[in-house]
Amino acid sequence: MKFWDDEKSIVLTRCVVVAALIGCVAMAVGGPWVTAWFVTAAHLHASAQLTTMLLVLGYACAALAIGMLISLYKFLRRIEKGEVFVPENVTALRRISWCCAGAAVLCLAAVFICYRPFAVLAAAAGFMALLVRVLKNAFAQAVRMKNELDYTI
Repeated sequence: MKFWDDEKSIVLTRCVVVAALIGCVAMAVGGPWVTAWFVTAAHLHASAQLTTMLLVLGYACAALAIGMLISLYKFLRRIEKGEVFVPENVTALRRISWCCAGAAVLCLAAVFICYRPFAVLAAAAGFMALLVRVLKNAFAQAVRMKNELDYTI
């Protein structure tokens, strides 16, 4: 008997996604406090304009993260049910990739607005968008092949 299997992996991943979703919502609710803390911790010049821009970027990133996490959760639920190569998973992966790309653009904007270390987040989100896009293309090809096989007698 194996200690770790595919089912446990999916359950663990779903739990982590839910925890990340809760954390994301909590940070969005506490946006003004998180922004004030960040401005202080990063030793940025605290102006109302900077704080407002960071808050807007934070809320935009939170919206993208929440959308991405919900799509990922639904994707994992379908995988758990054995629905792997279905069009809904291709759509979910496309959404996840666009959310990562959007976060990369927002973090890149933050580099020019206030804080250069956001470049690391921009690069990570951009790279993740590319990886998920490749995975989405593989799933799309598998769905096409599955559909062709379904119509073959």
